[in-house]
Amino acid sequence: MIRAMEIIEKIRKIQNTNEFLLEMEKFFLSFGFESWAYSVKMPDEFAEAPIEEAFHNWNQEFVDRYVNIHSSYCPRFKHLWKSEVPIIYDNNYFEREKANWKNYKPEVRTLLEEEIDFGYQGFGFSLSTHGKYGEKGVLTLQNRDILRKDGIDAISLNFHVVSAFFPFMHMKYIELKGWKPPGSFLDLTERELECLRWAAGGKTSWETGMILNISERTVNFHLVNAQKKLGASNRIQAVARAILYNYL
Repeated sequence: MIRAMEIIEKIRKIQNTNEFLLEMEKFFLSFGFESWAYSVKMPDEFAEAPIEEAFHNWNQEFVDRYVNIHSSYCPRFKHLWKSEVPIIYDNNYFEREKANWKNYKPEVRTLLEEEIDFGYQGFGFSLSTHGKYGEKGVLTLQNRDILRKDGIDAISLNFHVVSAFFPFMHMKYIELKGWKPPGSFLDLTERELECLRWAAGGKTSWETGMILNISERTVNFHLVNAQKKLGASNRIQAVARAILYNYL
């Protein structure tokens, strides 16, 4: 969590999208993965920028083929665009994929074959974050060679760190593009701020209740109120948005 907060503090100081992308690539590569890809859907109310954007260090030929031919069939991206449940690319994942091969549609098998041909079948993970106003982000960090066993170590060492700062990173990019949630924020109470601070430190509602000498139910009540005031769709986004707007 300490490293995640250090990264969040650096992201907070970024002034423009070019600087943002340069710094993010440094962070992504520092986690022990060779390839990264970040896809963005802007909020539904935001009409001044493209609805979807994608940034990556992948082979451009593969990306062009994926966008033009395969994207509508990709089971991974379909899952991530609808759900915030991450995908972990480890031995178990690839064994399940191999076992299910005969059940896939021909279009999906073709996509997976091309992923192997272009070297995008290594260990890593994909995360997604979904906002209240239709904004979405998907981040994939992966090694290009499945034989690179250090990819498993990279997952175990860095998955939780990336999970902690990715929602903040995504909201920072959207804000750098000029979008802010509609309406004005209500003032957060001191108790709401306290609960957010402990949540940012990785404490559960029960642990926060013990620290503040209040019930777990009361902690959840304050966090839900803070979440509503910050226009966040879940606790992680509430913490990220509170940091972004200098409440924490």
